[in-house]
Amino acid sequence: MPGSRGRCTGRVALRGATKIIESSGVHFQVLYEHLGELLVVLITLDEIMENHCTLKDHWKMYKRLLKSVHHNPGKFSIPEEKLKPFEKLLLKLEGQLLDGMILQACVEQRFDDPAEGVAVSKNSAFAEEFAFNIRSIFTNVESKIGEPSEIDQRDKYAGVCGLFVLHFHIFRSVDKKLYKALLDVCKKVPAVTLIANIIWFPDTFLTAKVPAAAKLLDKKNLQAIKAQRDTYLQQRAQTLTKDVQSYYVFVTSWMMKMESILSKEHKHDKLAEDHNSRCNVFVQGILYAYSIGTIIKTTMNMYMSMQRPMTKTSVKALCRLVELLKAVEHTFHRRSMVVADSVSLITLQLQSQALNAISTAKKRVISDKKYSEQRLDVLSSLVLAENALSGPSTKERRLVVSLALCVGTQLKTFKDEELLPLQIVLKKLDLISELSERVRLQCDCSFLYWHRAVFPIYLDDVYDNAVDAARIHYMFSALRDGVPCMLHAKHLESCDQLLQCFDKEIMDVFNE
Repeated sequence: MPGSRGRCTGRVALRGATKIIESSGVHFQVLYEHLGELLVVLITLDEIMENHCTLKDHWKMYKRLLKSVHHNPGKFSIPEEKLKPFEKLLLKLEGQLLDGMILQACVEQRFDDPAEGVAVSKNSAFAEEFAFNIRSIFTNVESKIGEPSEIDQRDKYAGVCGLFVLHFHIFRSVDKKLYKALLDVCKKVPAVTLIANIIWFPDTFLTAKVPAAAKLLDKKNLQAIKAQRDTYLQQRAQTLTKDVQSYYVFVTSWMMKMESILSKEHKHDKLAEDHNSRCNVFVQGILYAYSIGTIIKTTMNMYMSMQRPMTKTSVKALCRLVELLKAVEHTFHRRSMVVADSVSLITLQLQSQALNAISTAKKRVISDKKYSEQRLDVLSSLVLAENALSGPSTKERRLVVSLALCVGTQLKTFKDEELLPLQIVLKKLDLISELSERVRLQCDCSFLYWHRAVFPIYLDDVYDNAVDAARIHYMFSALRDGVPCMLHAKHLESCDQLLQCFDKEIMDVFNE
């Protein structure tokens, strides 16, 4: 672990192990980002349980039923001695899963193990390193969240909040300035959709999970954040129609750009230029999809969660946005052969740009004749990054590159003006390598299953303005996104029952 005990004494040494690396300038931020993602999974599970009224009601009914079994075990042909252990199991299950304590149980574990000589909560160097990484990730997230170039910052923000809570529970210290900054984001982003119709309010989460810090805050500030949600919805309702008009122009011109750029023949003297413009157009498509998807999900889910009525105008506008989102996906899908070809060529070009930057830094390290083990570490990590970049752009290889560069950027191996372009190239490499996955994820409309009430209003609108009825296939494509999830349904004898009900409901409305 970077910054473990022994950091100040130069090279880290563990009991009975060989010396490892000089870690004073090394911060494995990517490791903390992944830890944040894991914590978000637990937060999501808690929120799903919290918002699942049917599950809660049925659980109560089941427990009541058990009481009647208790009074008359013979009637239910159950041996009495099996009832007590069964009830214990149910209580355990309730405590672990249904009480909203999944994350809490994780962060409240005892991380110290005196028998093994592991002292986590007293390790000040680790506490400092942990806090440093939380601040670094947050700085990157804060600058982009709510901006047109935002691409996954909301998910990362949820991760940072999770890390902050974990840090508090291990080390029992609060960085008040960071806590306030985390809450201030709620003024820009009042809620985050974790999955489908599950919406998460960061301010509620932070005040509940770090009560020690919440006490230090001004009550008015917290009330202002809550009031901001209503303001957000009012402003949204006013700007939705304008958003639709803007995004209609953006998306249609982007679709035309995609068509023209993908149907052009490559000119051999301008190959690099061609790949670069294709790369930018693909990334732009993902950015539009992310922005549109965020508006739809946040607005619909907030209205539902806060039990506010939606106007017909808002519903129509949101449905038009759903169509635009699907239009982006269909454009990628329609040209998928050319897109797939381009992706492999763009990937090669980006890898070669990254390799050139690393090669320059490597020469700089080699030319310095002063030998030190730290210099050797840096050189080895740059070679490792080169090896990982000289092959298919898989998730594992890209992860190795980012970890290697955490070590390889010490000792000013890269000039400042070289490091930023390299980071941009690697970010693009991530996006392009996962293009089809990203498109599928950003354009997924399975959340509409929970908002089916808008469908009849949408159809009335299409029927009344029968000018562009052809766009209806986008809405059906969006409604279909919920089907794969339904195939995993466990609460019915067969998932076909659920599919048939859904099919009948939609088609009845459509035929009417």
